[in-house]
Amino acid sequence: MKPETRGTLAIVGSSLGYGALAVLAKLALEAGVGVLPLLTWRFLIGGALVWLFVLGTGRPAPPGARAAGAVGLGVLYAGNSFAFMIGLERLPASLASLVFFTYPAVTVLLARLLGTEPLSATRVLSLALATSGCALILGGGLTGVDPVGVAWVLLGVALISAFILASHPILSRVPPLGGTAVLLSTAAAVLGLAALATTGVGVPLAPRPVALLVALGLVSTAVPVTLFLLGIQWIGPGRASILSTMEPVVTVALAAIVLDERLSGGQLLGGALILAGVAWLRLERGPPDVEPHAP
Repeated sequence: MKPETRGTLAIVGSSLGYGALAVLAKLALEAGVGVLPLLTWRFLIGGALVWLFVLGTGRPAPPGARAAGAVGLGVLYAGNSFAFMIGLERLPASLASLVFFTYPAVTVLLARLLGTEPLSATRVLSLALATSGCALILGGGLTGVDPVGVAWVLLGVALISAFILASHPILSRVPPLGGTAVLLSTAAAVLGLAALATTGVGVPLAPRPVALLVALGLVSTAVPVTLFLLGIQWIGPGRASILSTMEPVVTVALAAIVLDERLSGGQLLGGALILAGVAWLRLERGPPDVEPHAP
């Protein structure tokens, strides 16, 4: 199978898992699980599952000094996850997902600012569409939009864009699955320490919240994180983010079915502009992504 095909399939599978994340997390929050305990157990379970796979299949762990890069990625990922979850507490799952999905356009812009990828006319138009969509969701007198929640989600967007670009040179030098295990364990440690210093890591010991935490760890963490990081190695960070278009569609559909959420006409239009901006990037037929120089 060609790397382009492998990468495409990996990112599609990752998008399905990530698409379920906001809905599963919303259900866990409603079941009485706090933000920091939720994230701590999500990454503890997800990290443990990835480590079991790595050790069970005899795959290598990152060697000494190179593991430090994966640790740094884990800190970034913990920050992104915390910011998004705080925003999700204040916003409907579908709306939070649509705002978060401006990250492909932000990643492209950040890559240009860092000089790793060109900013073509196609990408400029994509940025304009995504920005207009986010502005429409925020403005126009729409009801039910918490600006503080949106601000938290946008902070998560900035952090995940930095994570995507930083992961490319770092994880190209370490075993991808071993690197994934290290960064998930790091995220669990960072968030666990924060939880212990504030709310604690306790969760309601009832079947529903426990099952939701296990689902978050497996379906929306271990599997999609691994697939996404593998996809980045095969097709690059820009293309990986572009191919994730279906993620918010999965979230909106699941939120409508499971949470009975409905977006207003203006919010739907804003979301459509964001998705159109990402889809427009697919029309580009320029040179492949420029590989960042490894340190």
